[in-house]
Parts: sequence; C-alpha cells; structure tokens
Amino acid sequence: MKITTKLAVLTVTTLLTSLSAQAAATRIAFVDQFATARGNAFTATADNPSAVFYNGAGLTQGEGTKVIGNVFAISLGYEADTLAHDDMDDDFQPVPSLFISHNVADSPLALGFGIYAPFALGSDWGSDAAFTIDPRVPYEADLEYIKYHAVIAWQISDTLSVAAGASFDDTNVNIKATAVEFDGDDNTTGFSASLLWKPSVKHAFGLNYQAKTKANYDGTANIMVAPSTYLPFDATTDLTFPESIVFGYSYRPNEKWNIEFNLDWTNWDRVNKLTLETAIPLPSYELNWESAFIWELGATRYFDNGWHVSAGYTFVENAVPDADFLPIVPDSDRHFLAIGVGRNYENFSWQLTYQQAFASKRSVTGNNLEIAPGTSAIDGDYDLDSRAIGFSVGYQF
Repeated sequence: MKITTKLAVLTVTTLLTSLSAQAAATRIAFVDQFATARGNAFTATADNPSAVFYNGAGLTQGEGTKVIGNVFAISLGYEADTLAHDDMDDDFQPVPSLFISHNVADSPLALGFGIYAPFALGSDWGSDAAFTIDPRVPYEADLEYIKYHAVIAWQISDTLSVAAGASFDDTNVNIKATAVEFDGDDNTTGFSASLLWKPSVKHAFGLNYQAKTKANYDGTANIMVAPSTYLPFDATTDLTFPESIVFGYSYRPNEKWNIEFNLDWTNWDRVNKLTLETAIPLPSYELNWESAFIWELGATRYFDNGWHVSAGYTFVENAVPDADFLPIVPDSDRHFLAIGVGRNYENFSWQLTYQQAFASKRSVTGNNLEIAPGTSAIDGDYDLDSRAIGFSVGYQF
C-alpha cells in the first residue's frame, strides 16, 4: 500500500500541474470573428457588441439594440517525438459566443451582455501515447470556462468613454492519466474596466482590463490502486485564472481604412502554486509560470457597397518553462495569420474568417517528471500545425 500511496501522491501532483497548464495555456483571445480576421487588434475599434469582451467603453459608439453570434472552430494539429512519434487528436473544436448591446436613447449610457469562453478547448493524445509509460503524465484534458459578462458604458464627452463590468463564471475541468482521472467544477465572479479615447477622427486609443478570477474545483479523483482498479477520493483544488491588460491604438487615414496595433499582457505569474486537498496528504506543486505578451496587428479595408476585407498577424509568447511542460499543453511561441471577409446590410451583417497558426519546433529538455534520474518521458520535440475557421452573424433592431 505504501507504493500505491506514493503513486497516488505523484499522480495527483502531476494532475495539479496539468490542471494549471490547461487553464493558463488555453486562453481564448479570439472571440469575435471580425476582430480575429484583424489579428485580434480590436481594442481601440470595439464597434460591435463583442466590445463587452474587447473594450466595454466601445459600446457607446452604437445605436439601438444589436446582437451578434460567433463560432470559432479550431483544430490543434500537434505532433510529439519523445520515446516515439505521437499525434494529438486534431478534430475541430467549436467555441461559440453571443453578445448583445443596447444604447439608451437620448442618454450617454450603453449596456452590453456577453456569453463566451475566455478559457476553453482540450487536448487528447490517446491513452497509448509514448509518454504514458510514466503513469503520472496526463494524456487528455478538457477545460470549460464560460463567462456571463454584463457591462455598462458611459460616454463622458465627445471623445472619451469609460465602462465597467461584472461577470458570473462557470467552469469544469477533466484530466485523464493512466493512473488517475480528476473531474471537478466550480463557479466564481469577475470584473472588468475599460476606456476608449478618440481625440480625432483618425486616431483612437483603447485600454481594457480583465480581472483575475479564482475557482475552487470540487470533484472526484479516481486513483489507480492496483491494475485496472480505481478508488474514488473527494478532492478540491484552487486555481487562479490570471488578469490581462490590453492597450490598443487605431489609425484611420480615411473612412475606407482602419489599421490597429494591440499589446496584450497576461499575468501568468498568478498560476504558480497548487495544492490538491484529499484524504491523502499531498504536497503543493511549484509551477514557476511566466507572464507573457500577445502582439496583434491588423487592418480592414471598407468598400462602398457594405463589403469589407481584413487581414492580421498575432504573435503569442510562450509562458511554460521546460521544467513544467506537459504534452496536454504543448505551449510555445506561436504566430497566427488571419484573413476575413464580411458584409454589412441595413440591419444584418456576417463575417467569415480563416486563421493559420505556425510555431517553431520546440525541444523540451530537463523536465521535472523523471522516470529515472536525468530521464523524463516528456523530453523531446513538439511541433504545431493548427488552423481555425470562424463565422459570425449580427442583427440590429
């Protein structure tokens, strides 16, 4: 039983690492498909209901009531060469969102509400992946994090608007390894604050802050105590989802062009320590995550008949050190190229976007999960070939 207990401790500790990594490295910044086509450079534009996410102060730019629905479907085509060659399941995973805005007549106030997933997706290498020779290493992870976000915006002057928002967040996580499966859920609350300054027709500046949230996952850890024999343990763990700050600048040389640059900072340092509470005393796990930037650049060309074409580039910095790397979150420096086309009618609009991701092959060495001194089943090369398709429709009442 001592061997089983040690295995349980090591397995659940690994589970903690995978849980935090899945949460941090799957932040979904691509929520609106018009913004996605622009490389997600939208904070200083924010002129549709998805401003609830990108910059709530932008809600004051509209009129009447608007609704927009989005679907962002992504395929994660990862390959790993560790003890053998493995491929992650690359089926497309849909991430939907819905936003509504209302500008109060004869008032400087605007209201917005959104349902979206700022953290989401999953990964599945299969239970026969080479690195599962170490039963502690998770091979599948699924995270759902749904935010119900309400925002109120106030146009202080002709050039300046501010906004504040509050959210109710519902989240569930499931992690699978050879020796353990954990499933837990929780709900929490968050808030946001934003600003939009348009000193002239050609220039606009945006600032958006999304606060950190903390979830206390309550669930069950099924731990293998003998081959094909598992025992359930009640388990809880705290997990912090880090805050982000986005600055944007939009330049509009004329009514036909909008060029924007955004700098997005996420405080991954919040995700640095976790403790799983079970009937078995377990040590805390030090994660040593690092904060990272997302660089976003995009442009849109508008035409007289309502058509518009957009293109953009996004660079996402790696936040996961080799020592804490896990295959379920093969994080790396990533480049995203996007292009999109859409059209606005009198009351109806649509947008179609394609995005392609590229990443240099990442070589992981010195991972802390060792199967022998100086040897880890996780060490090896990881490569990414990911693509996404997005579509949105909008209607104005």
